[in-house]
Amino acid sequence: MPLPLLAIRGKGENSLILSECNPKVEFKEDLLPTRNVRDIPNKTCRVMQFSNDGAVFVYCNSEDTLVLDSKYLKIVKKLQISKACGIHFSPDDKILSVLEPYFTNKEFPNGKKNLKIFDVESWNCISEMKQKSQSQWHPQWVGDTDIFARLMTNNLFFYQGKDFENVVAKLHIEKLESFQVTPKSSSVKRVAVFIRGSKGGPSSVRIFDYPNFKPDQVLANKSFFKADTVTMVWNANGSALLIRAAMEVDTTGASYYGEQSLHFMNANGDTSIVQLPKNGPIYDVAWDPRSTKFCVTYGFMPAKASIFNLKCNIVHDFDASPKNLCVYNPHGNILLLAGFGNLRGSVEIWRNDDLGIKQIGHVEAPDTTQLEWCPDGEHFVTATTTPRLRVNNGYKIWHYSKNQPITVQRWPAELHEVSWQPFPPGIFPKPEISSVIPPKSKAIGAPKPKSYVPPHARGRSDYSAAKFKQEEDETPKEENLSKAALKNKKRREAARKKKESDESHLSSSQKDAVAMAKYLLGDNQSGQFQNTVANSDTEKKLKNLRKKLQQIEKLKQHQKTGKQLEKNQLEKLATEPDIVAQIRSLEIGSTT
Repeated sequence: MPLPLLAIRGKGENSLILSECNPKVEFKEDLLPTRNVRDIPNKTCRVMQFSNDGAVFVYCNSEDTLVLDSKYLKIVKKLQISKACGIHFSPDDKILSVLEPYFTNKEFPNGKKNLKIFDVESWNCISEMKQKSQSQWHPQWVGDTDIFARLMTNNLFFYQGKDFENVVAKLHIEKLESFQVTPKSSSVKRVAVFIRGSKGGPSSVRIFDYPNFKPDQVLANKSFFKADTVTMVWNANGSALLIRAAMEVDTTGASYYGEQSLHFMNANGDTSIVQLPKNGPIYDVAWDPRSTKFCVTYGFMPAKASIFNLKCNIVHDFDASPKNLCVYNPHGNILLLAGFGNLRGSVEIWRNDDLGIKQIGHVEAPDTTQLEWCPDGEHFVTATTTPRLRVNNGYKIWHYSKNQPITVQRWPAELHEVSWQPFPPGIFPKPEISSVIPPKSKAIGAPKPKSYVPPHARGRSDYSAAKFKQEEDETPKEENLSKAALKNKKRREAARKKKESDESHLSSSQKDAVAMAKYLLGDNQSGQFQNTVANSDTEKKLKNLRKKLQQIEKLKQHQKTGKQLEKNQLEKLATEPDIVAQIRSLEIGSTT
């Protein structure tokens, strides 16, 4: 059985280490196995990437972009690209895309072609183009075919093979903002597109079968309000799509993370909102590799996690705990639920197979900024990296059955990234989980943090953090409001409570339906409402016209006293008959 390479990208002498790593033994720097490579010290490794089958490794050392054979770790090609910031392989590893930062200067006032496409077999550059945005910068290949797509200003262009010049299909939709195609593991050719709403209208996501892009050939369509951005995630076989919609600002003020919702779409046309039992942010979403279930971490801390089936029904609920990440191993029979970032780094290890869902372990990995499963499905690596954290940089390798890391590697300088070498499916057998480990097994972690003490109080024996804790039931100070302002405030609060009471019994989908109905009825509302709006507009027009007439009267008085008027003032006097006629017309219309 092969041993995967572990690529480690850092700074200084450790700018790049590519080493064969046996995760079943302790991994130490002075016991590196035979196959390893170090780049020249003090060259910054900007970016690195394995091919999908792991046979090729590409990285940029700030002078060149180098292509290595993963088996012998020998350089097979030097690409003259010194500032690569993105590397991407096509699913069949026949095409390599390399991106450099886009810029303009005196020599290139219109920008320079910064996206280069290479044929992996000959390493010839087969296409160059400009790419301003680093979002969705590389072409996306549809399923396991040689069809790929690029998004350019409301148009999705499709190409075939290695031909980047001739468009074989096109999808045009106004406000088309992003797209996602089915993955390599899928045998179908489907495209999901996000269309941003405009002028108060709803946003939507549509699914098409390539190349059937006519309006009446939409496989599924989901419209929703409150979506500044969306994240679309296909399952492995391309039969279903999850959509994470988010608004940057929560209009209710309930969440710092803004407003978020999760939607499900099936390629047969079924769509629904995923009902989450706990309010709060949606932290992470992950499909089971077998494409039949998905896991969601959500809710205010302590957060919840649930596993849903394809009917969006909960099949398993996890207890509330500090977590914001869910990651399946490549085989799908082990699930990690972790709490990183501003959480303490607790990692719950769960069995997820035909025998049920049971916790089989628990470890503490404080200060973790990156987690990645090894291709064998038994080991995973956690790392503390820069720039998220600039202290205690390093990585740890874990086995799911142990509550302590089998490798702990501190980094002398900045550590930027670690990455396992991928392998084709079937190389590593599914790990057999022989026994269930008690979930509360003792784990080595960081000590419990002490209460914060402000600088001015440090060393003082009379200081107590509890003394300064604000009680939850403490009432705010009364505002010094006038009687009229206080009356208006009470009226607004009563109206808000009435609205909340009217909508409290509605589910999320019902609220979306009400919002959609209001939008659709905007141009064809009831006569009473229409008359109210019309009368309001008429009053505004009359008010403005009467104001202009008063200004004209003042100018006429100035003219009588012999004051010299300017040209624009004389022009304003000439409009008096027209203004009088408009006022009479509006007054007659408002009385009918």
